[in-house]
Amino acid sequence: MTIKELLLQEIESTPDELLNDLLVFLKSLKATPHDATATYAELLERIDYLEAVVGIRKGLEQFDRGEGISASEAFERLERKLNIPPRS
Repeated sequence: MTIKELLLQEIESTPDELLNDLLVFLKSLKATPHDATATYAELLERIDYLEAVVGIRKGLEQFDRGEGISASEAFERLERKLNIPPRS
């Protein structure tokens, strides 16, 4: 799969309000002069933020479909995996 195809696939699965937020940010970069290094860092931070939001939304959708596990079960699994003794 090409980068263009991957990008189009990601755009298709991203909520419109997040895409609009990213578009506003990109337009602001074009409208005002910025230091290239700072601009790149801002863009990476914004992308990280949007990826986190999309990931959280996807996780919530999966949980709503019954695909998730409870927090207590998740903690129990982590305790077993990390060999943390149970609480008394």
